Amino acid sequence: MKLKIKGKMENCENGAIGKKRQKNVPKGPKEKLTKPGYRMYIDLTSSKYISTGGSKYWLLAVDEATHMKFSMFLKHKSEVKESFVPFLKELRHTYGIKIEHM
Repeated sequence: MKLKIKGKMENCENGAIGKKRQKNVPKGPKEKLTKPGYRMYIDLTSSKYISTGGSKYWLLAVDEATHMKFSMFLKHKSEVKESFVPFLKELRHTYGIKIEHM
C-alpha cells in the first residue's frame, strides 16, 4: 500500500503552540560581586519538629562574594530581628563589613 501526499504541507498552528517553550529565567544577577558583604541572601525555614534546644526555625544567611554561610536557630519567627541585627552589627564593627543589599 503506497500513499501519496498531494497538496502543500503547512505548519499546524496547534502543533506549534504545543511545542512552544518559555525562555530560561536567570537565577540571579549576571555580575558576581567580589566585595565581601556587599550583597547577602537570607532564608528562613521551619521544621515540623522542635529541636532539643527548643528551636523550630532556621535562618540561613549567605554572602554572595565569599559564599560564606551563617546559620541561626530561632524559637519564634519574631526573633529574626533580635538575632540578625546584632549579627550585622558584629560584622560591621569587628570586620568592617557593611551589608548594602539583602
